[in-house]
Amino acid sequence: MASAVFEGTSLVNMYVRGCWVNGIRRLVISRRGDEEEFYEIRTEWSDRNVLYLHRSYSDLGRLFKRLLDSFPEDRPELSRSPLLQGLKGGGCGGGRW
Repeated sequence: MASAVFEGTSLVNMYVRGCWVNGIRRLVISRRGDEEEFYEIRTEWSDRNVLYLHRSYSDLGRLFKRLLDSFPEDRPELSRSPLLQGLKGGGCGGGRW
């Protein structure tokens, strides 16, 4: 159970194929003092279809790599995405995308 959540840098609101996506970097500190950074991602297809995901940096790094592998024709566009810029700035391991 987290004792505190701190909001950090917000990724730019993105509109992707009919869906609004917004990501916020957060830091959780447990009662024992352990810290964990993660992103909260909110996707909204319509007023009644909203999904919240909480993912760590490594999860998002793997997701982004899979997107690049799955959509090679979109690689140039994906490499300029705010998600990648947020991950690079957030310390997700400095992986090569």
